[in-house]
Amino acid sequence: MLFSYVWLQEFIKTQLPKPEKLADDLALHVFEVEGIEKAKNDTIVDVKILPQRGDCLSHMGLGREIAAIEKKELLEPERALLKAQEGTLDPLKVSIENREFVPRYTALVVEGVSLGSSPQWMQERLESLGINAINNVVDTTNYIMLELGQPLHAFDFSKIQGYVMNIRGARAGERLTLLDETEIILPKGVLVIEDQNRLIDLAGIKGGKVSSIGKGTRNIVLQAAVFDREKIYQTKKQINYRTTAADIYSHGVDPNLAKTALERALFLLQKYGGGKLVQVIDIYPKPVKPTVVQFSSAAAEKLLGVSIPKKETDSILKRLGFKVQGQRVSVPTWRADVMIPEDLVEEVGRLHGLEAIPATFPHGSVVPPEENQDRVWLEQLRDNLKEVGFVESYNYSFVGEKDVTTLGYSEKDASLLVALQNPMSEDFKYLRMNLLDNLLKNIVLNERAFPDKTLKFFETEKVFAQTLKGVEEELCIAFVLAPPSRTSKAFLEAKGIVDSLFSSLGITDAWYDEFKAVPDKGRNALWQEAKRAEIKIGNAEIGFLGEISSSVLNGLGMKRQVVAMELNVKKLLTHALEEREYRPPSKFPPALQDIALLVPRDVRVEDVVEVMERSGGELVADIDLFDMYEGSELPEGKKSLAFHIVYQAEDRTLTGKEVETVHKIITQALEENPGWEVR
Repeated sequence: MLFSYVWLQEFIKTQLPKPEKLADDLALHVFEVEGIEKAKNDTIVDVKILPQRGDCLSHMGLGREIAAIEKKELLEPERALLKAQEGTLDPLKVSIENREFVPRYTALVVEGVSLGSSPQWMQERLESLGINAINNVVDTTNYIMLELGQPLHAFDFSKIQGYVMNIRGARAGERLTLLDETEIILPKGVLVIEDQNRLIDLAGIKGGKVSSIGKGTRNIVLQAAVFDREKIYQTKKQINYRTTAADIYSHGVDPNLAKTALERALFLLQKYGGGKLVQVIDIYPKPVKPTVVQFSSAAAEKLLGVSIPKKETDSILKRLGFKVQGQRVSVPTWRADVMIPEDLVEEVGRLHGLEAIPATFPHGSVVPPEENQDRVWLEQLRDNLKEVGFVESYNYSFVGEKDVTTLGYSEKDASLLVALQNPMSEDFKYLRMNLLDNLLKNIVLNERAFPDKTLKFFETEKVFAQTLKGVEEELCIAFVLAPPSRTSKAFLEAKGIVDSLFSSLGITDAWYDEFKAVPDKGRNALWQEAKRAEIKIGNAEIGFLGEISSSVLNGLGMKRQVVAMELNVKKLLTHALEEREYRPPSKFPPALQDIALLVPRDVRVEDVVEVMERSGGELVADIDLFDMYEGSELPEGKKSLAFHIVYQAEDRTLTGKEVETVHKIITQALEENPGWEVR
């Protein structure tokens, strides 16, 4: 918020520090200063007021803080007594339908105002802070808002039909034209003010055109209302219309400030526009009173780590406007953010100076917590997936009635879903039984935005299922991989990623069971027949890998091929090994040979690799598949596989003859299998 340095000076009895020094003091004790700019005969200071400190959204409020920080006397502006005189106007009647949103409503009816220009100093002050000068009445309302932090509004009394004002919630679709000619279609429930026949004000936001101050205005209604902060915040968001008054209301306004603001406004209005006060309206059924909070020096020392004399703590609190009686501290109503003893300790600490608290090492030994190895492994799994291009998703733990239909839940699957007793909506009716349902929806949401990119998402979270023993929950990790076009390599790529996860955990005995593969848990209908496999360690199934069923993809309106994997983390981590055997790299150079062969299409790559490793013995250091082809050029029912074989010895450089001999042994071993042909 912008503040005038000259204006702030009016609230301080002695000279303020220079603007740069003042900015440093504010930053050190209360608020960050975002900018200082020279203006005509003034300096404008841009201060970042914290959300909970609505009391400082005014020159008086910030002046109070400055006086406390600089230990200077605070001055208050002149005000007039609110004493009504006999007039010629009919009495104004005010009613409130939504009392919970209007804690206090005060207003003055002033007769015989002389409308004209406001004084030059007021115009310059307003314009330096970004508010256009209009006339002495409107300028006075804006001036009081910036000075005291209480938004005011002036109505032309003669334009209020029936001389009645009613504050109520708007009906959906009602319309109101504001002072700046903006027409607002009102949502249901926003606060409005109406006269006998029409809407005249959007409460807490901006006045209506029909009741505005104009050239013929002689009698006015000067309003200082307090509206519910949440209601005004919601309203400005709903209608997408922001004003300074709405921002102040959204931070919260002290109900006890309304009368003070009207006294100050009447003083300025009578001085620069004349007029006679003929009616005072004050609807304040539940006055807000100061709260009492206990404060002790011992508690302050415990929290701050330094002993501050009680004389100093009392002085600090009194400078901030608190009243101190022993350990009882009366909190002024403008400080709604102070509610508990710790809040008072914070006030004392920041004014004493946090930089004045000596830095000391903590007493006692610091014992590091015992490492949670499961969490370490889980983080490693996340890192591995991110390193190969996956994006981590954080989805809701729910599925809806629509998902049950779209994702092809069988009657048995649906019976395992855990229904919520009080769901927020039909979209969050059940706890999810797997991670893949929502990951597939992630693909749907992104495939149009990235048509040429392979989409890769993963998630690590809990899943839930209804069992005979009750609700069972398990931690799982899952990923989906969706290439831009269909390819036979997608399944192999996903399998390679799973293999790399096992390798990072030191698991060497994992394998894939493709024979009548059915998931132990989860939904069988989710997977495509003949393109899936159980992931096992030993004889125990720990997860599932495969292509997502075309019927499920069609239900989602997805055109891509999707390969997915889901693992039970608890079962997986019981096999993870923290200790690894280190094998230093050989000092001797490797020799590389390629081999290609035709095999029946149902032959698995791992079976071919196993034959080569077994027949090649210790001299085979590594085998990599670099090409797999299935096409019309090949004999029917055949596919071509091509491998890199790395030969290497630990104790010598292999000769060409040794490599050739081992390579022939591997070739012979491969061709011993029916239907296998080395090319």
